[in-house]
Amino acid sequence: MTFAFRAALGAALLAFAASAGAQAASGTITTKANVLKPLQMTVTGSVDFGTIVTPSAATFSGAFTIDAAAAQTSACPSGFACSGARTAAMFNLQGSNNANITLNIPTTVTLTLQGATGTPPTLTMTTRNSVSATNSANGNYTIQLPNSGAPGRDFYVGGSVTITQATVGGSYQGTFTVTADYQ
Repeated sequence: MTFAFRAALGAALLAFAASAGAQAASGTITTKANVLKPLQMTVTGSVDFGTIVTPSAATFSGAFTIDAAAAQTSACPSGFACSGARTAAMFNLQGSNNANITLNIPTTVTLTLQGATGTPPTLTMTTRNSVSATNSANGNYTIQLPNSGAPGRDFYVGGSVTITQATVGGSYQGTFTVTADYQ
């Protein structure tokens, strides 16, 4: 055997042994991207109980309600006089079609007597909303957007306060923030 033949035979045997001993492996993965439109929330109006005139009786109590709807149907409690526009706040939420959204609406809002000094008197408004038939204990809701962009989803927030003979007269105001985020 010539040296060249032996070298070629050795190289062939070595290549055969290397290919027989090594096995190739592969794996396939899926690549994903979830692209969402930015959430946009607009607010129209405010929660407004109008003007409430209390009875002249020594003791009284009345619950005043702003419906979580465009039109108000709640009546003024007996003995009180109510006037002015009573309105709920309307929210419009827009984003990506069929996206699940976590929505937080505070369950209570503190209204503070304007212009008071020291520790000002307050009223507590318990919120009501049109997102769900019942208020959640922590104010968190899951909703789904019906489309991308406009018209989005409208919902209303109203509430209720109780006025008694202990309520100091004057103008009460408070603010609250509704938040929304993709799940």
